[in-house]
Parts: sequence; structure tokens; C-alpha cells
Amino acid sequence: MKRNVVWIVLSYSLLSLTSIPARAQETKPETKTLVVQPGNDFRAALEKGVRLKAPGQLITAKLLEPVYAGEDLAIPAGSTIKGHVSAISKAPKGKRVRRLLNGDFTPPKTAQVTFDQLVLSDGTTVPIHSDSAVGLGRVANSQYLPKTQRPGIRQKLKGATAPLHEPNKLQRLGQAVVTSLPYHPEYIDQGTVFDTALLEPVTLLAPVQPDTASPQIASDYVHLHLLTAVNSSTSTAGTQIEAVVSQPYYQADHQLLYPAGTRLTGTVQKATSAGWMKKNGSIVFAFRSVQMPDGTTRDLHSTVQGLQAEGSEGLNIGKEGEIKATTSTLARVLAPVSLIGPSRGVADMTTQKTAWSRAGEGRKGFGLLGAGAAQASVGTAIGFGYFGAAKRLCDAFITKGSNVELPVHTPILVRLDSDDPTVARATP
Repeated sequence: MKRNVVWIVLSYSLLSLTSIPARAQETKPETKTLVVQPGNDFRAALEKGVRLKAPGQLITAKLLEPVYAGEDLAIPAGSTIKGHVSAISKAPKGKRVRRLLNGDFTPPKTAQVTFDQLVLSDGTTVPIHSDSAVGLGRVANSQYLPKTQRPGIRQKLKGATAPLHEPNKLQRLGQAVVTSLPYHPEYIDQGTVFDTALLEPVTLLAPVQPDTASPQIASDYVHLHLLTAVNSSTSTAGTQIEAVVSQPYYQADHQLLYPAGTRLTGTVQKATSAGWMKKNGSIVFAFRSVQMPDGTTRDLHSTVQGLQAEGSEGLNIGKEGEIKATTSTLARVLAPVSLIGPSRGVADMTTQKTAWSRAGEGRKGFGLLGAGAAQASVGTAIGFGYFGAAKRLCDAFITKGSNVELPVHTPILVRLDSDDPTVARATP
């Protein structure tokens, strides 16, 4: 009896041991090797502001866009990318002057960041070799939309107040208080965007996607990244430009037409430089040829319909692809309104009697230093108030307008026109 029991126990143990590898093998996902070639760029943003101290300081950001190798998703959006501050340089003189006029005596600095580690979703760290990058301010999407699809006032207000609902509110509030001082430490703000290009290939293991799941729905739009910087003040008509497909493009029958990495060539058709009296610049460019994966070149008919650039530029895109810089309507409205405060003070000195009202006028003209100096007298407060109003009026109506500046790696959205013979149209 004991012998039978021993044999049963041993048999059960052997069966359990032999079934473990089988079960492990069944649950192990199938993977394939992907190679992200040099030249591919990563667009990442800081999730939390960082005080700028010295070269070597660690930086962590999140990818805003997925990275593809051909038609395969190699790195999903939201992946973590780590690096360090590689250099700190002085900002342009124009930025320094603007700070001084606002009562800020801190020498502005520009941080160059180099990313050297990619952290995948399973925690695996992959070393990368990338070029250094200078951060952009908060980016905004600009896209042409028919009148019926354009956002209303409520949607615009919701978009404008979106940063107020982002995380790290206390940190951002403290940073705003510190940076309002006449002399303060420098920060790399939350939401700063970095575009960094790979210098060496990166090999990754990615899960195999089921054949039934199409990575991208067929569309009339192609996602590109600029390989040539475009500027309405320096680019001229006929200047050749290049871009690369950043996401695979599929025809209406879900057949791959342009894998990621496909290069497009185009030209600048018209460029108008900015001028004084707030005359803003504009530019029109289009891509007319595409180099196919088999090495052949085909004609292309496309129109720029969207892009992603710094929100401070306020770019507007027309139906025919014209990109224009704009001046804030709110700034133009508030500029004349800023004259009300000091004008009331001239008419009735009692309106500037309280320390709070004098501080308000002084801060408009020269920041916290102006707010303190305005406590000396009502006349001083009125003087700072007029100085601040004059700055706003100049910025809104007199100074030189803004140019369209699109650096390398700027995301572009182009529409394939209906007369393009190489593309099967997507059904609505």
C-alpha cells in the first residue's frame, strides 16, 4: 500500500514539473526584433518643472508621439526617456532686453539636453545615442478647419485654461512666485518639449501585432516631420525642403503605401517676412515628390493642413496651406484698456491713494521693483502705469510682427489632394 502511494506522489510531481515549461511557453508573448534607424526623432515633454542648476543635471521626459520602424510600432507614446543637461548657454540679447524692461535682472539661460536612456513599458532600459536638443515652450496644434467645425468661444476658453488643471499645481505656483522676483533661479518649465534625433540605430524587441488589427486607419492625411527648417524671413520661393513620414500611411484598402521613414521633397512657393506695425509673416510650401521604399520616385500633390509649434507663435493655417503668424486679439484689446488706470489717477489722485492700487500700476511698468518704487508717491505710480501701457501698445500695434518659424522635426499634417494618381482615396 505504501509503495502504491509513493508511486502516485512521484508521478504527480513529475507531471507537475513537465507541465510548468509548457504553460510558460504558452503564455510567453511572441516578439520580433525592430531596428529604429538613425535620423528618427523623439518628441518628448517634461512632466514636471526642473530648476536649472549645472551641466550633468538629470532630466526625465515622456514621449508625446509613437516611434515607428517602417510599419511596426517600435516605441509607444508615453514611454519614458532619460538624459541630462549637456550644456548651458546664454539666451539671445533680445530676450535679455525684454526681461530688463519688465524689471527682471536675471540673465536668461538656454539649456541643451541630451537623452541617453529609453525606458520601455516593462521597465527595460535601452541605451540610446542622440543629438542634443534645446527645449521649446508649450506646443499647440494648428489645423485648418471649415467654419462649421471650428471651435466656439467655450471650447477656446476650455483649451486656454487647460494648463490650470494639469498636475503639480503647487510646484508651478511656487515657481511662478519665485520667477516674479527681480533676480531668481532659472527653470525648465513643465511641458517644455524636446526634439532629439537618433545618431545610432536602436534595436528593440516588440510584441507581434495580430494581423487583424490595422496599426492605422486609412486617411487622407499624412503625418510628417520636417527635415529642413522653414522661416518666413529667410526662406525664399523655390527653396527646396524635405520631410519624413513619421507614422505609416495606409490606402483605403488598408494596404501600406508610405511606411515610416519615407522621404518627401517639396519647395517653398511663397514667403512674406514680418514688418513693422505688427505686420506678421506668412509662408506657403508643398511637397511634390516622394521616394518610395523600392527606390523609385513618384509625383505627389499635397497641401499643408496642420502643424504643431510653440503656442506663443499663434500660427493660423488657411485652406490652401498658407501658414500665417497672428497677433493675439486679447492683447490688442487689453493694450488700450491699460491706459484707464493711470489716466484715472491723473484725473483723480485719490484713486491711487492705497498702497495696493499704486503697487498694481507699478507692477505693470517694472515688475516687483516697480510695485515697490510706486509706493514713493502717486506720481511715481502713474508714471509706471503709463510706462506699462506704452509697452503693451507698442507690442500690440507698433513693433515688428512675428515670422513663421518652423524648426527641424516640426510635426506637419498634409492632405493628399484628389488629383494625386498614386493614392487610392479613403472612403468616408
